[in-house]
Amino acid sequence: MSTTSTQASPTPIIPRTTNLTRPTPLDKLADVKVVLFDLDGTLHDDPRVTDYYARILEEDMPGGTGRGLRDEVTDVIQGNHPAARPGCFVEPTLGIAINAPHWTAETAVDWVGNPVSLPSDLPPGPIRHDGALRYLGDHWQIIGALAARRGADARSLREAFVRARRFANDPSTTLIRSESLDEVLQRLSQGRRLLLATNTTEELARPLVQRLNMRPTFEVIRFDAHKPAGCAELIAHAKEQWNTAPSEVLVIGDNLWNDLLPPAEQGCRTVHIDPLGMDLSRRWSSARFDNFSAFAAALKEIPDGI
Repeated sequence: MSTTSTQASPTPIIPRTTNLTRPTPLDKLADVKVVLFDLDGTLHDDPRVTDYYARILEEDMPGGTGRGLRDEVTDVIQGNHPAARPGCFVEPTLGIAINAPHWTAETAVDWVGNPVSLPSDLPPGPIRHDGALRYLGDHWQIIGALAARRGADARSLREAFVRARRFANDPSTTLIRSESLDEVLQRLSQGRRLLLATNTTEELARPLVQRLNMRPTFEVIRFDAHKPAGCAELIAHAKEQWNTAPSEVLVIGDNLWNDLLPPAEQGCRTVHIDPLGMDLSRRWSSARFDNFSAFAAALKEIPDGI
């Protein structure tokens, strides 16, 4: 029977490390006992929803400060922005972008690309998830960070996010559902427990989960998961409930920073759904794919045993 968990117990923020080795390759499935999925950008990816989010911010920010936001987002995604790019960090209040290829801040540029000094109050060592920097790890984060640089406050960002989620949940909005979804879940459910985690609240995420009509069902669904810390909590849950070691957990997500690095640091296998091309050399994942369909195709060729 599928069980649903909606509350995560408090979990300390996981500090970044710089000595992370490449996770164990995903060359067979026999050792995998638990599979943890991300929702948005992984099991469901609809560019109309994030564009709706950006459009709300572009049109509703006061004084015309949102004008051109969607064009700027496109520039970042396509690699044409002078400062920001997918996978970098930004400090919105200062209007700077920070390069940290090994998760420690190395260089910084202003918003037009001129080199500047790193912020003086930036803590030394690996960047932490609870700091002031914002990671551009997916479309939602890119849009939110660029809007924040233009002056959008937390309330405005939240209101736009809620409206975008309700747009996705509206029955009048045609649902985009991957043709590969059922076959991936069916293959990975054989002899394994499936878990689902999303940082979106249950009120806004459950309707999408229901609309996707995913079968087989998940052993645990964690809404408002507070990833990345929530990843560690779910891995601990797997150990406590089913005596599952981290090496027996496979985590599949699109956000390297939120979904995959914390589990990889604990010894989990990871699959990076990477449409933004942030880790083309596959330094930080067991396997990397441009999209969910490519992962589904590759999964057919991965044996269960040796």
